[in-house]
Amino acid sequence: MSEPGEGSRKIKVVDRRRFDDKGEVRPDMPPLEKKPAPTPAASPAVGDRAATKPPPGSGPATSPLFLDLIAGLAQQAEILMTGGHGMAAQPAEAQRVIEYLSMLEGKTAGNLSAEEKQLLSNVIFQLRTMYVQQTK
Repeated sequence: MSEPGEGSRKIKVVDRRRFDDKGEVRPDMPPLEKKPAPTPAASPAVGDRAATKPPPGSGPATSPLFLDLIAGLAQQAEILMTGGHGMAAQPAEAQRVIEYLSMLEGKTAGNLSAEEKQLLSNVIFQLRTMYVQQTK
């Protein structure tokens, strides 16, 4: 609040909303300026997919997240087979997780790095072997 005797300051409120209450462009708004699209030769932005693309011929990059997914599913299947953590063995559920891994291998064929492909095929082989031994 202003004290008596002080000069009063005027505050100007400017409405910068582009649309009116009916959703139409206000007539007093200037037209939008279109920014030019970045050229491919420009330096890639942080997190840009082009920046993380491997060089041609080197195959897909290994994803730590994918490796964690495989390890997590393998651990789940093993626990279900052996009945760890105070629960009874559930071979049918373990077989389902092994089938998930096998389906994942088929659906991602050609899109995996050599490391991911090797890990996935080894895990599936080991879990299938363990399943056969557990269900004898």
